[in-house]
Amino acid sequence: MGEKMATRKQVFTFTLQRFKSFWDQFNQSKRGMIGVGILTFFVMIALLAPLIAPLDAYEPKIEGCYPAGKNPKIAVRLCVPSWQRYLPGGENLAENVYVVNDHEFSSPEAFKEWRNESFNCQVKDNLDDGYKKDGCIEVSYQASDGSTQATAKISKDFQYSYNAPPKEFWMHYSIFTEAPQTNDTFPVRINLLLKRDQESYTLKSFAPEAESWASHLAHSYVKIKESEDLREMFAAKGNYTYIVEVQIDGRFLENENVTVYLDNLDVIIYGNCYGFLGTDRGVGATGGHPRDLFSTLVYGTRISLLIGLLSAIISTFLGLFLGLISGFAGGFVDQAVMRIADVLLVIPSLPLLIVLAMVLSPSIWNLILIISFMGWMGFARQTRSMTLSLRERTFIESAKASGAGTLYIVNKHILPNVFALVYITLATSVPGAIVYEASLSWLGLFDPTVVSWGRVLYEFNLAHVLSGITEYWFWVIPPGVAITLLAMSFILIGFALDEILNPKLRRRR
Repeated sequence: MGEKMATRKQVFTFTLQRFKSFWDQFNQSKRGMIGVGILTFFVMIALLAPLIAPLDAYEPKIEGCYPAGKNPKIAVRLCVPSWQRYLPGGENLAENVYVVNDHEFSSPEAFKEWRNESFNCQVKDNLDDGYKKDGCIEVSYQASDGSTQATAKISKDFQYSYNAPPKEFWMHYSIFTEAPQTNDTFPVRINLLLKRDQESYTLKSFAPEAESWASHLAHSYVKIKESEDLREMFAAKGNYTYIVEVQIDGRFLENENVTVYLDNLDVIIYGNCYGFLGTDRGVGATGGHPRDLFSTLVYGTRISLLIGLLSAIISTFLGLFLGLISGFAGGFVDQAVMRIADVLLVIPSLPLLIVLAMVLSPSIWNLILIISFMGWMGFARQTRSMTLSLRERTFIESAKASGAGTLYIVNKHILPNVFALVYITLATSVPGAIVYEASLSWLGLFDPTVVSWGRVLYEFNLAHVLSGITEYWFWVIPPGVAITLLAMSFILIGFALDEILNPKLRRRR
């Protein structure tokens, strides 16, 4: 046992010394170190993606309870990067304004955001009711007071700090009303108002239905697209007030009380710039939820690394396995493997990849298998030629004479002499796999469940904004540069490995 432990320790020490010697040589290659630096940068981005870009890359939306339907989008379509506001000409750009901090009234502090004024009714905070029973604002009217008209105004002050008008004004609300309906007349009316200085604009006015949250949720949002009204409302920066007005008409009530519960009150003012790299045109033909282009760039790093590395590993080891078998077995096996490789080599790769991707469906795992299937032939031929040379060497003949089996000879004598090429081939195969994935995605053959750099380029092309490439450079240039840099990093590492491990290129001291 002691001898085994000593042997293992010696092997570990020897391996460590070999790695140190290799790293000392690699460290002298400027190209190799530049490649390692670029690759490390992308690996860190891939690992830290949730921290760097917390938004969902596929269909980002603002989190929270929005029972009216889909949660609000993060921004409008084709926003430019926010930092352009600080460049010449950026005075006409506006960022998003989030008027309400806690629209769900899920904490006592949420009520402090709002002011209230009441006439012949009572407004109070209710921590036990609401859409999710976690808090709401309650407006109550007592018919026994003898008043015929009652009004409550719940308002939120905010500041608009931009010279340009916003692109959209979005509201959300949930209302539950406890009130009788007599003679087809409902005693409650809700007015949504926006006030700037002494000017007031009515955004929406309606009569809610009774005894149901859900009956109002399908209509609990208003989206006012850029229009003259919107331009007039936000003609200049200034102080604004958003008002939810509850009007109660007691003339039709016969000593019956009315209670109105207000919850999920939110206001989002969408500008025309957003984030570090802006937004795209949105998901789908209708452009539902625009994506944050910075998030797609960050999460696309994961997809490109995954496809590039796995495809390179599979194709390299498949080529190694088939090359060893072909070179050592010879005869019919050799002819069969090499003829298959020849056929695949003469077929244009990209058209074949397109056909296979369409037949097998373009999931990310199918793409990896397809790219791997098209990448093993060159290395298999290289491995075969080295194996043919090695099997005629004296040390192989000696191993055969001593009774060593085929598997032992391949594993102990041929494979170690060939394996140096594996590292070089792995490094040089990754760029091709990354470019193949980008090419297939650019043609629309991408996995619909993930976002990759190639898909970003495809959707830019699909948006028909090629004439405005200078205007929307933030959509097309970053993924193109990322593909180039990641592919270049592996090429530089491959060159450095070739100089160190290839006997013909190895530098002597």
